[in-house]
Amino acid sequence: RKPLLDNLAKFEDNGVAYMIKDPEVYRDKKVVIAGGGDSALDWSIFLADVAAQVTLVHRRNEFRGALDSVEKVQELKNQGKLNLITPAEIIALNGDDKLESVLVRKISDAKEELVLEVDDFIPLFGLSPKLGPIGDWGLEIEKNAIKVDTFDYQTNISSIYAIGDVNTYPGKLKLILCGFHEATLMCQSAFQKIHPDKKYVMKYTTVGGVSGFDGTKKEAPKAVVKKIE
Repeated sequence: RKPLLDNLAKFEDNGVAYMIKDPEVYRDKKVVIAGGGDSALDWSIFLADVAAQVTLVHRRNEFRGALDSVEKVQELKNQGKLNLITPAEIIALNGDDKLESVLVRKISDAKEELVLEVDDFIPLFGLSPKLGPIGDWGLEIEKNAIKVDTFDYQTNISSIYAIGDVNTYPGKLKLILCGFHEATLMCQSAFQKIHPDKKYVMKYTTVGGVSGFDGTKKEAPKAVVKKIE
């Protein structure tokens, strides 16, 4: 999600970035991060030891990230290693060929504005999901999500399934736990379509173990079974 700033496109890849691929790019730079979630908090913490100066701007005093991250940001602020400006928002970007400064407006007092000299501005406002070409497949869509049958999470087109955040159905919860459940039922159904003549035998990792990334078999210790007389 991009901030609504008039000349944002002018500075994209020229002082404005929406993700951090290589933290060393910001070595000894003046960086402003905007956002209130885990990404904004975590990168502010990490770059505090990389950049010359890190400023975190958020439009609320409360953050949506992990409590531990919030406490670390507070600690870095107290140590003078991180600047925290809340509640506030970035309202303008300034510079000629490259980003040179940002204009910050404090929400609590609209008349109070700050000009911060920066090398880089990183807005971390999350993602805006889009279906892209999948939206033209003829799938039944509701509010930018694909409708599915909760029996096996199949769409209105046979053999096309949708699991995770991309789907929707009554009672849908966007949780990783729910995604695992959906994947399990989907795989059961897909197996029968791919191998109609085979019978699927469900196995349990607690009994059969699982293969590790190194190729070895990982199994729980077998309990000693006492004979019943």
